Amino acid sequence: MTKLTEYVAAAQHMMVLGTAVDEQPSVRVVGFAQDAKAENIFYVVSAPKTPKLAQIQHNKQVAFVTFPGPGGKRISTNQARASVSSKTWPEIAPLFADSEGFKQGHPHPEDEVIIEIQAASLLLDSFVEPAEVISY
Repeated sequence: MTKLTEYVAAAQHMMVLGTAVDEQPSVRVVGFAQDAKAENIFYVVSAPKTPKLAQIQHNKQVAFVTFPGPGGKRISTNQARASVSSKTWPEIAPLFADSEGFKQGHPHPEDEVIIEIQAASLLLDSFVEPAEVISY
């Protein structure tokens, strides 16, 4: 298991996602999945008419921090861009397979919009290990 994979697992599919439009920031808790084959890609699923989606369509630059796991392990970035993904739900469904909370909050993900977040860099940080920056 790589260090990034360990930190992703510690987050238990939860992050705080930040957007901004016209200098007005907005944050919300969202479920996510990460693609181990393209480790700088994260997916969020959203209802089609949410403020989050409108904000991303207006300003693709986003920031996020994952929920802290054991020892405060978390992933963050302010160097990411979000957009509506060309992926379909069947393509990314396996990435969410072990997230019971996601399944409860998204009973019909096939009817929702897939948001793809591409990070240019990630900060792996904790209370017990030195921070590490990964650049892509």
